[in-house]
Amino acid sequence: MTSKQTPQAGESKDYTIVNKAVEAKDFTVNKAVEAKDFTVNTAGEYKDFTVNKAVEAKDFTVNKAVEAKDLTVNKAGEYKDFTVNKAGEAMDFTVNKAVEAKDFTVNKAGEAMDFTVNKAGEYKDFTVNKAVEAKDFTVNKAGEAKDLTVNKAVEAKDFTVNKAGEAKDFTVNKAGEAKDYTMNIGNAN
Repeated sequence: MTSKQTPQAGESKDYTIVNKAVEAKDFTVNKAVEAKDFTVNTAGEYKDFTVNKAVEAKDFTVNKAVEAKDLTVNKAGEYKDFTVNKAGEAMDFTVNKAVEAKDFTVNKAGEAMDFTVNKAGEYKDFTVNKAVEAKDFTVNKAGEAKDLTVNKAVEAKDFTVNKAGEAKDFTVNKAGEAKDYTMNIGNAN
């Protein structure tokens, strides 16, 4: 009967070691899957965030450019109409009073031209300023999105490293327990 008990004790000891090893392996695999899933989810979230911020910056830039263009076109139309009206007034006046109309027309044409040139300069400056603002806004938002993405990637890496360390420590502890258990069974015989 003693010879039969020894193989059973050996089988029990092998079974315990195998169970401890399987537990350690399963725990390590679960921690690795958790770390992988967390990293994939975090990367996806911040990729989407970065894309959304880039779209917002693009839309803002396009809207500002359209506003500046529309404003410039409207003002050019107003000043064209103003110039046409003044030219018509000058022509009618010239028919009635040739000498006075010549001086009047020269003065009004000069005023209209100066006014149009000044306004065109103002709206050119306005358009340039809006374009610079849009560019600066886009660059700023892209920098913020890049910084956020980098920070989240570092967090995800640190989380993964931490989880891998926990899994390693758990595996080492389980292996130590299995060894101690095996040694205790061997000493008991």
